[in-house]
Amino acid sequence: MVRETQPFKEWFDYALGLNRLGFDMLRSTKQTELSDRRQIALNAHFVRAHRSFQSALILAERGQVPDARVVLRSAVEVAIAINALAKDAGFIDQMVEAHLRSERIIARIQSERFAALYSAEVIALMKANIARVDAYEASIGKELTDIKWEQVAEKHCPDLYQFSYRFLSSDGTHATIKSLERFLVKDAHGKVTDFKAAPHTDGLVDALSDATFVFLSSAEPYAEANGLSDAKALVEDRVREFERLSVTLA
Repeated sequence: MVRETQPFKEWFDYALGLNRLGFDMLRSTKQTELSDRRQIALNAHFVRAHRSFQSALILAERGQVPDARVVLRSAVEVAIAINALAKDAGFIDQMVEAHLRSERIIARIQSERFAALYSAEVIALMKANIARVDAYEASIGKELTDIKWEQVAEKHCPDLYQFSYRFLSSDGTHATIKSLERFLVKDAHGKVTDFKAAPHTDGLVDALSDATFVFLSSAEPYAEANGLSDAKALVEDRVREFERLSVTLA
């Protein structure tokens, strides 16, 4: 069993401990003030980060390392959002703007390019949604913008973008030459000899390291924003353990 085999066992044991810590921390979401949209967004993002963390561990344990990295790339964006929400009171407004902008784009495309697929009633709802977003845009006196995650991360958590977002994008999420290499078998001369169609453990330690780093990067600002001083101290202790594992099990 992969989970019981070194060098993976110690990483899995560590990650499963973080998973339990995450469940303990999530109990604080029951105390969320439901009129505070910033706090709702922050806590909901941590729920998502925790679930993505669990999904990545399941995929990694089953030898689906490339897909674990895809999940983690999504989790990195969530972690950046958590850091921004915790440190910038105005970031929730950026999220609202990006959401409305996206909704309007989708409604325009569907109602203009694919109108034949929808009933008149649905088209009317789409146009009403477009008008609603236009009115909101006029009310704030500026054009709605999308979120530039590199800029957000550079301000609040640059390590997450430079060391996780970039790598997990280039060899995980996107259809690139680099990501394809995870599905190829090569000989000593670099010649392709076969395809990796079956589950495997290549890159498993890196995936576990990435998963725990992303979780810790989400847990610390979540604990801080929710006033969970005991949990914050535990997270800081787990960060020190992460640093030790990264050195001894690299």
